[in-house]
This record gives sequence, structure tokens and C-alpha cells, in this order.
Amino acid sequence: MQSTVKLTLRIPAGLHEKLRQRARQTDRSLNTVAVDIMREGLLPKKPAIETEDERFERVLRESGLWEPLGPQWIEGLEDVTLLTHEELQEELRGVPPLSEIIIEERGLR
Repeated sequence: MQSTVKLTLRIPAGLHEKLRQRARQTDRSLNTVAVDIMREGLLPKKPAIETEDERFERVLRESGLWEPLGPQWIEGLEDVTLLTHEELQEELRGVPPLSEIIIEERGLR
């Protein structure tokens, strides 16, 4: 059996009332509710669950393959106006598909 220590705490009246309400709602003693809350507060925090994207980025970062974009990359993008699909099609009219450009460049070797 665990030994116990008697502890007297001074707590704000509002907090005391919340503890009493919780004790009534859960049909437990105020002491049990307070001890359980303190015990939970002292437990080590569980690490947040990592999403697949976060895990992917972490692995790349740890391996040295991930390098975040620096301000030099963002500076050039601040004043760029976004084009609609139609405007982009017009801009690229006459430009061959990227695959054709790659095949053509391979042939030059």
C-alpha cells in the first residue's frame, strides 16, 4: 500500500467550486478528483502523432536532403501576378511540350 502525505492547499474559490462540481458529476470525493488531476498533470506528455507528410519532411531534413526555401526564393515571387488557365495557355502558345524539349536535348549529346 502506498503511503500518503497530508497536504493543505490554498486555492482560489472558483477552482475549489470546479473541483466540487467535478467530484459531484463523477460521484467521487473532492480529494480523489484533485489527486487524479495532479497525477495526470505530472505524467510525461505523449508526443503528438506525426502525419505522413510531417514524417516525410522530418526524414528528409534529418538526412540532409531537405533544405527549406530561403528569402532569396520568396523575394522574386512577391510581385508575381497569378494567371488564369486561359492566360497561361495564351502565354505558352507555340511552346512545345516539355517532353519534346527533353527528347530534343537528349539527341544533342
